[in-house]
Amino acid sequence: MATDISDIVKQGYLRSRSSKLGLWQRRWIVLRRASSKAPCRLEKYVDEKAARTTTAQHKIALLTAVNSICRVPNSVKRHAFTICYHDGTSKCFACDSDMEADTWVKLLVQESLIPQPGFTTGEPDVLSPGIQKELQEQFHVYLMPTPKLDVFGECLLQVTHENVYLWDINNTRVKLVAWPLTALRRYGSDPAKFTFEAGRQCQTGEGMFVFHTLEGDKIYRKVHQATLAIAEAHHRMKEHNDKVLSNQDPSSQTASSSRSVSYPSGFPESASSSHIPLDNEEDQSETTSSNPEVVSDHRRMVASEETLIAPGHVAQRPRSKCSLRSHLLQYGK
Repeated sequence: MATDISDIVKQGYLRSRSSKLGLWQRRWIVLRRASSKAPCRLEKYVDEKAARTTTAQHKIALLTAVNSICRVPNSVKRHAFTICYHDGTSKCFACDSDMEADTWVKLLVQESLIPQPGFTTGEPDVLSPGIQKELQEQFHVYLMPTPKLDVFGECLLQVTHENVYLWDINNTRVKLVAWPLTALRRYGSDPAKFTFEAGRQCQTGEGMFVFHTLEGDKIYRKVHQATLAIAEAHHRMKEHNDKVLSNQDPSSQTASSSRSVSYPSGFPESASSSHIPLDNEEDQSETTSSNPEVVSDHRRMVASEETLIAPGHVAQRPRSKCSLRSHLLQYGK
């Protein structure tokens, strides 16, 4: 049976040093980029034939905690390079020429160390470096086909203070689509996927979107924290406006009672009123997709219940249904 080659960056024979005997052994090395199925890694096989089968034994070296990748002086080992990890360990490989070694180093640095070019937060850069780095975090996901979008497959997903972005995996300067957090009706996750239902205000229109990923729970937590922050900001603004109205004289209050209070653009209608309704029957009975897997995800999310939490706390079960409106309702109590 043939193996998947869609994520292979480079492969070829290299000499690697045995950790037990210290001997240099010729092995077939495969560099695979990060995807929705696995992180960036090196795979070591006995030979090229073994790499073409799925049953062959092989060793895997993850490249998720790499500190540096550099050439080794020829006086130490000719045509060699070393990969150093944050824990102090290292792996050394030797090639047949300096040009081949330089190519391996360039690709390894590109895949495991250098941030994707052009990948920004999509929002003003006015944050501290730590927060900015967190916003630039990207997740490898596999978008399941949906009639709402012309694209599907491997993508990069990003969560910011206001939006969920989807970027092209091959050209990270290309933004495929954006969903405002305020327009997400509900969202949920499990260890293998992240799912949300978009509302009519989204550029894709309403519908379910399913992303297969190894980081479903982590994406959920970032979306959950961002929507909690939006709900808290809305609550503070409402309290401020109520305080301003209460400080006015009775005649001014009478005149002001007929005026509407303005809120930041992007909030759903339910967030701009004193009464915040739950999802109505129309929302719950909407057609999500003809895909049985997506329909199953939708039913799971609708059927599940989540205990609302106070701001600053983390939900104990991040796999259940949640939405911005539930946060706003919690603040309204």
